[in-house]
Amino acid sequence: MSTIDRIRYYDGEFLRAFDFDDEQTYHVEMRRRLNRYLHLAGIVYGLQLQQEQDAVGVSILPGLAIDALGREIYVFSPYTLGDSDIVGNRISQAGQYEVWLRYNKTAGTPPSSGYSSCNQTDQYTRWAETFSVVLLPSSSSGFTPPSFTDEDTDDPSEDQVGVRLGTVSIDPNASTEFYGATQDHRHFAGIIAQRIQTPLPYDATQSFQFQTKQSPHKPPVSLAIEPNIFAQQNFILGPDFDLTTTPAGKPITANPSFGANAAGNAKLAGDLVVQGNIYSSVPDQSGNPQWLGLAAYVKQLVQQGQPDIASGTQWISIPVQPPNTFAAGVWKGTTQVPVTMNRLTSGTSQQVIVSISQIQSASQTALNTLFTGGAQIGLQIVNVGNFQPSGSGMAGYVNVTWQAQPGSAAPATCAIDNFTVTCWVIILP
Repeated sequence: MSTIDRIRYYDGEFLRAFDFDDEQTYHVEMRRRLNRYLHLAGIVYGLQLQQEQDAVGVSILPGLAIDALGREIYVFSPYTLGDSDIVGNRISQAGQYEVWLRYNKTAGTPPSSGYSSCNQTDQYTRWAETFSVVLLPSSSSGFTPPSFTDEDTDDPSEDQVGVRLGTVSIDPNASTEFYGATQDHRHFAGIIAQRIQTPLPYDATQSFQFQTKQSPHKPPVSLAIEPNIFAQQNFILGPDFDLTTTPAGKPITANPSFGANAAGNAKLAGDLVVQGNIYSSVPDQSGNPQWLGLAAYVKQLVQQGQPDIASGTQWISIPVQPPNTFAAGVWKGTTQVPVTMNRLTSGTSQQVIVSISQIQSASQTALNTLFTGGAQIGLQIVNVGNFQPSGSGMAGYVNVTWQAQPGSAAPATCAIDNFTVTCWVIILP
């Protein structure tokens, strides 16, 4: 079709049946084109799948839908799914099926007695616009929406367009064939537009008082949307503006979420007034996301500019038997001191401070023997490693290498039995 034609009347014009068909076709197709290209196909009202109160059968409630070809589909009274739907859709196996509603039409109402033609068939005076129910396995892809260049059709047998109402479980061999109705994947009708404008000639800039409570009717310049809003892409409120220039530092557009395929960002060209709280998702010490209110989130941001300081303590026991270096009179070893940081596991720099405390002797006899012989007891930290995270979260450890030197190779045991090591870890962000 390259043009849109409508009947042009003049006095004395000879009209036949196809002329009146063309007159109807013009108005029907123009209305459907408006439905098709201005609206998104889907349910306009009703059409819920309802389990019967006696749990026997499933019904489609009355309602209206517009399919992807702009055709209106009416259901005027509850329609109960039954054997004819199982037979018509050739269902032989039990399972879950999608329930689709399709536009249909049938010719009906023959001419009055004495006004039919003897040599002409298919003499009906009305088109009855009805619907048909299509049941598809849940794993199917449904119907392919027509493209803009596809021809409009008034013959349901030439297309496979429908509106999905939900899902239902079917067992053709059971006494209750239809059960378990759900409203899954119902698509409601929408609108295809770039602008929504409130009625003229009202001027929102003159009559809208932002500081006081307003409603869509007072003043009559606001827009009410009920009940929820889902923005799959980005949200811009007020005049748009660039994010590429900043007073100083790195441009905000360096954030990867602002790329060509970005979605879920919001830009507000004005103030944000919130009566409740604002929450942000941030990881806790174990790396799991947690919701923080605005006050707690700002506090964490401030803390991120401060060093993270934590400590850990480990009790170290010196072996009774001397090590291989006993000939030099030295016991030594490396111990992991556990430390759990508060916020940071890495940073620009870190510092580890180690102290020794709570030294215990093996026995008073051992000490007296060493002192009598003029020996010196030595305990020192030989080497301290950096904080090493272990697994996920803030937990980790510090490797501390220590050395105990009784001062004599003669004793069979070290004079020091055990001691405590405390590590202080300071990590700068």
